[in-house]
Amino acid sequence: MTTRPEDFEFEALCQALESAVEHVPEAARDAISAAANALHYLYVTDQFTAFREYLHDTDRVAPSSVDPAHVFPDMARAEEWLRKQPLSSWGTLVKVAGKTFAVGKRVEMKLKLVPSFTPQEVDSPDPE
Repeated sequence: MTTRPEDFEFEALCQALESAVEHVPEAARDAISAAANALHYLYVTDQFTAFREYLHDTDRVAPSSVDPAHVFPDMARAEEWLRKQPLSSWGTLVKVAGKTFAVGKRVEMKLKLVPSFTPQEVDSPDPE
């Protein structure tokens, strides 16, 4: 039986990478080394549990539909709402004048609306 990605043991994985690097083309060795260093970083910074949870979440089936959290008739009202939101609102989907937007973060840690799509919009044919 194959081990699920989130169930691997750190030490065993490092040993497997070390033995694999001997059998791959030279060009792939740098990639394996970078992957091993990334895993080591997660291990020494106590982020391994979060990484395992991330791997577990990637196996979940994406929802086939997502309803926006809020619907606004125009951008002015959406931006008024956005100014009152906490930074934790990042990722929230909203509809503005029939178009989907996601709440994003600017570098200066301010929220902004960025064009986005719901799964239904991605699956539907382009109306134009």
